[in-house]
Amino acid sequence: DYVGTLAPTASLPFDHTSGSPWILLPPSARSAFEKLREAGQSFSTSFGRPLLGVKTGCNAAYIVRLESVDGDTATISSGAHCGVIERDMLRPLARGENISAWRLAGAREYLVWPHNADGSPLKTLPPLTRRWLAPFRDQLALRTDLRGHLPWWALFRTGSARHDFARVVWADFGVAPRALVIDAGDGVIPINSCYAVSCDTREDACTLAALLNSPLAAAWLNVLAEPARGGYRRYLGWTMSLLPVPSDWTRARATLISIGERGTAGEIPSDADLLATAVDAYHLTIEDVRPLLSWARECD
Repeated sequence: DYVGTLAPTASLPFDHTSGSPWILLPPSARSAFEKLREAGQSFSTSFGRPLLGVKTGCNAAYIVRLESVDGDTATISSGAHCGVIERDMLRPLARGENISAWRLAGAREYLVWPHNADGSPLKTLPPLTRRWLAPFRDQLALRTDLRGHLPWWALFRTGSARHDFARVVWADFGVAPRALVIDAGDGVIPINSCYAVSCDTREDACTLAALLNSPLAAAWLNVLAEPARGGYRRYLGWTMSLLPVPSDWTRARATLISIGERGTAGEIPSDADLLATAVDAYHLTIEDVRPLLSWARECD
């Protein structure tokens, strides 16, 4: 596959749209890549466009540590800045670097959240929150994302923070995708080193997380994902939007739900189990995708 093989230029693009990425694979791996693609429909068709996590424009003002809680108030800190805020103005957050497959790791952090449940900014700030943000006001008011019509305390790209449905959240970089499930009603907010998508049911979310955490999804996505330093790749919205999701989702959910629920509950499945289950969810065999998996291992 690797020596003395030439491919016509017309065969290299992912599709025929303008600016389509080139697929630089040996023929057998390209064939396996296409088999998986043909066994599904795009992520964006199945689940909608992935949403980039919330953007602050000034992390020092919004990302805090929780020092203590006293009734309806909380003591918080950010660097050398320490103060008291209304407890209900804080939401736990997820950073890309703290997302492992299936769970959040690292120190617990919170986001000052001057917004309503639907993501719209509050019309007025509670007094303690105003006092906390006041030292940053000049800096916050200069953020270009305000576009002249949002209050100076607003955050941006807040759609991913909605929690009326279960969400699947993944880090935007890594050597493989790392995804976890956030249940409906759980107020964790992914910030903009993450992407998120809402699912109709928790079962759908657990199934999708099992798919994204599988070596099969990693092998397919790493063909397209933009390279970063140190062998890492970027799992951006456009990349994930192209991932084929099994066409027979009902069958795929029946196949993947058990392993997805176990992983979400903390019983972390092995890569071998995830691979075998994911291949079956596409109604393929391991031989169908072995050349793509071999290519992925050689590129690690």
